[in-house]
Amino acid sequence: MGLDSIGLNELIQPEQRLITLTGAGGKTSLSHWLESFFKSNRKRAITTTTTKILPPSGGHIVLEADGPDLIDRVRTAFATVSGFTIARDYDPDSGKLLGISRETVSKLHNSRLADVILVEGDGAARKPLKAPADHEPVIPHETDLCIGVMGLDAVYRILSESSVHRSTIFAKITGADKRDVIRPRHLIKLAESEVGIFKGVPADCSKAVFLNKTDSPGGMELADEFIRHLAETNRPDIKWFAGSVRDKKIFALSQTDPELPLEREMQLAFS
Repeated sequence: MGLDSIGLNELIQPEQRLITLTGAGGKTSLSHWLESFFKSNRKRAITTTTTKILPPSGGHIVLEADGPDLIDRVRTAFATVSGFTIARDYDPDSGKLLGISRETVSKLHNSRLADVILVEGDGAARKPLKAPADHEPVIPHETDLCIGVMGLDAVYRILSESSVHRSTIFAKITGADKRDVIRPRHLIKLAESEVGIFKGVPADCSKAVFLNKTDSPGGMELADEFIRHLAETNRPDIKWFAGSVRDKKIFALSQTDPELPLEREMQLAFS
C-alpha cells in the first residue's frame, strides 16, 4: 500500500490542514514523506517544528530570523516552489533548525497560504520510542490531526534509555519497571494516557498512532499482535495504523493487511 492508498485516506482527511507529529521512531521521515505526497498532488505544503530538527537534505528553507516579513517571504517562496521548511533560525553548534513558536504557526495557518502545515511537536534523540517531559509536546492550538509515531523496533527490547527517550517517564506512564521487556500493551498505554504522546492536543483534534518499521524483522507479526490487543480496548477516539516509511506503506490496524496471516505465531524478534 502506498500513500495514495486507502490507508492514507483513513489517516488524513481533506479538511485537516494542520498536522502535528509527536513521539519517536520516524517523525521527520514521515513528515518528509507526507510533504512529498502533498506536493505530488499539487498541494502547497510547509514543514516546520516547535522544537529542533535537522535541516532537510535538500529543498528550500525560510528562516524567521531573516526578517519581520515572514508571511511575505512565504508568499514569495510559494511562487517558485510548492513546499519548503520554515524554522526560527539555524543553530551552528547543534547543526539543527530551531523551532518556531505556536503563535508563528497560528500566523502561518491563518494566512491560508499553505494547503497543509506539518509540524514536529517534540524531539526524540533518535530513539524508537519517547515519553514526553512536562514541557512536551508543543502542539499548535489549531492542530486538526495529531499523529503519534512509535517505532516497532523497540518492542520486545529491554526498557532502557537506549530504546526509549525519557525511559523513566515512560516507565511511570506505562507501569513498566526498568529492565522490563517493552510489550505492545506499554505502547497502547502510552497512547491512551492523558500524559502520553497525545498530551495537550486540542479537544477537537483527531488522534492517530502510526507504528513505524513493519519492515524490521518481525514487524508484520507485531502488527498482527497489536490488532489482537486493540480488539480489547475501548478508545474509538484513537485510530491505529502501521507501516513503513522506508517502504512507503501504511495500513489501518482496524483492518488486516492482505499480506498478514491472522494466526501467525508471535516470536520475540528483538533483543
